Amino acid sequence: MSPSFVPLEDPPSFQRWAAAQWRRPNDSTIYGATEIDMARSLELVERLREEWGIRVTVTHLVTKALALAIARHPRSNAKVRFWGKLERRTTVDIIVLVAGEDGDLSAHRIAAADELPLRDLCTQVIEASERIRRDADPQFRQSRDLVRRIPWWLMRPFLSVASLCMNELHIDLSRIGLPVDLFGAGMVTSLGMHGIDEGYAPLTPIGRIMVDVLVPRVRQSVWVEDGEITIRPTLKLCATFDHRVIDGVQAARLGAEIRALLTDPDGLL
Repeated sequence: MSPSFVPLEDPPSFQRWAAAQWRRPNDSTIYGATEIDMARSLELVERLREEWGIRVTVTHLVTKALALAIARHPRSNAKVRFWGKLERRTTVDIIVLVAGEDGDLSAHRIAAADELPLRDLCTQVIEASERIRRDADPQFRQSRDLVRRIPWWLMRPFLSVASLCMNELHIDLSRIGLPVDLFGAGMVTSLGMHGIDEGYAPLTPIGRIMVDVLVPRVRQSVWVEDGEITIRPTLKLCATFDHRVIDGVQAARLGAEIRALLTDPDGLL
């Protein structure tokens, strides 16, 4: 028996406007968050700052945890190519978003981040961030200047052609700041320094990343453990996933893996 329908009587004006304004859903993103007790991670950050003499941050730990979680679930390390064809990356590359002094956003890509020792990962991100903020990173200047030269009416066609070259044809455009597989498996975006408690970053279409993890601030929260109420430093880690690559169950497994690594961070070393 086929379903039957009757007109919706006297819908509100906003509902009529909304139904006409937006087209049918075609967005593949899914969202998820997990709250993590960061007490041991903060202790590790302080210890490593003293031992290594560099400014280790929570963002560095999250980046390493994300890379390890993806490596342990290799089916998630995939991108969509050629009319929906899925291909798995052979390395776990993670990109960390960095803001320049003038507000322009750039990013540093960490190749094989799961295999890189945590100290090397921290040093690499710190040095790349300093170069970008001093406007001393040639690749950042190159890509920024290119974008500034393109008129607004050519930007969308340019990005379409660039995406075709990088993501479909795997043509290396490094000479203009656009290498093959620009972003890798995932992105880490840190906004904790701006006092953000929760937020979700969009998936950049040209990047073809599987996940964008937003790192808000660590804050003191009421925490219940074994029936006891305490105050703990917590982090509400927020993620945007590409549903074409992983489903809700796989996303939950990644989240559980990251939460376990940050709750007991010795596994990051």
